[in-house]
Amino acid sequence: MTIALLFWFALAITPAALGAQQKAVQRTNQAGAEQALNSALGAYRAGRLDAAIARAREADALLPQNPQIRLHLGLFLYEKSADSLEAQSLMESVLDKFPSNNDLALRLLNSYLLTGGDAKAGQLLERLRERMKADSRFAFNVVYTLIHHSRYPQAKNEIDQISKSLQGEVLFIGGLIEFGTGRNKVAVDLFQRAGQLGFPPPDSRQMLTLAAAYFRLREFPQAAQEYEAFFSHHSDALPEQRFQLGLCYYGYGDFNRALQQMLEVRKVAPKMPEVNLYLASILIELRRPEEARPYLSAELERDAASFKSMTKLAYLEYLAGNDELCRRWLDQSISGDPSWFETHMVFGLLYSRLGDYEKAVQSLEACLKAEPEYPKAHYQLSQAYRRLGNEEKAKQFLESYTRLQNAVTARTQEALGMRDKAPE
Repeated sequence: MTIALLFWFALAITPAALGAQQKAVQRTNQAGAEQALNSALGAYRAGRLDAAIARAREADALLPQNPQIRLHLGLFLYEKSADSLEAQSLMESVLDKFPSNNDLALRLLNSYLLTGGDAKAGQLLERLRERMKADSRFAFNVVYTLIHHSRYPQAKNEIDQISKSLQGEVLFIGGLIEFGTGRNKVAVDLFQRAGQLGFPPPDSRQMLTLAAAYFRLREFPQAAQEYEAFFSHHSDALPEQRFQLGLCYYGYGDFNRALQQMLEVRKVAPKMPEVNLYLASILIELRRPEEARPYLSAELERDAASFKSMTKLAYLEYLAGNDELCRRWLDQSISGDPSWFETHMVFGLLYSRLGDYEKAVQSLEACLKAEPEYPKAHYQLSQAYRRLGNEEKAKQFLESYTRLQNAVTARTQEALGMRDKAPE
């Protein structure tokens, strides 16, 4: 956030019974301080923060304890380093002088939470209680600050006191709190109820927050819908954000849209981590494996330790019937990350082809340990157990495969319908 600065002004001083010489010095200091502070404001507006701090210090040296100077010096120092104890001290010293300055209060609260001043943060919240009751926007910003610092119980306590007339945002914030504490089903319900009340607005930063939350909840169709709503109002969205949208499409099986999105991201950010990896993954899902190979090479050129790319290359060699090359890539991949589920999946495929079904079962079960609901592993386990003569296990995994695959198909069909539905 940028500092809401005061306009150019003349500093006021309290008249005092001063001698003529003292008054002359005072007038000189006041004029110099005014000039230094206005110069500091100009430097800040020009983006020269260090110069703004230096000029504000000159003003403070000329007129020590002047509230307006200390306010701006504190805010400038906070802008440079939010955990600055000097900034915190300056903001504390003028808090009572600027009772309606919300930026000052929010920055001081954030400073306390950053520096472990929980007791001071609690005292400040008590002081701000009446202001929060009168200004719901300010109250929400206080709660967002608490959530940012994972102070979920305090956030919940504050949100319970916000006006019910803004129930949509209350529900949304409640969803963030529940999400942050691991109560995912409750979080989704609250997000959906907030959406029914029109919150968050599609052009708001909260919409981006909601999209990210749905993504982390693996609710990929809903996350994609929220990202799309946000991007429709923000054509300048960051490549990283559009990359997340591409991952959403990939996550629920809309591979053509995923491919288009990732190609656009790669065009503007060719060095984006894993964009080449996911382009290759999408092309493999689209059964265009040879087109995937150059992207995997590009990803390994960017990151020579990309075990995910090694596993994908192993799979390409498996598809091509090159068992020895497949094993070499798998050995390299598993040395990078022994727990990566796809590596165990491809090992399972390779062992099954080679007729070593016991090792295939071991690898496929290791895959399911990392990714329990991966349908392909359930199917391959069914086949391996059948070849080992264990019909009971084969039937068990075939049934679980059918259940999981049907669920995936249903989600994909529903999501594709959602994507193609015209907005109301």
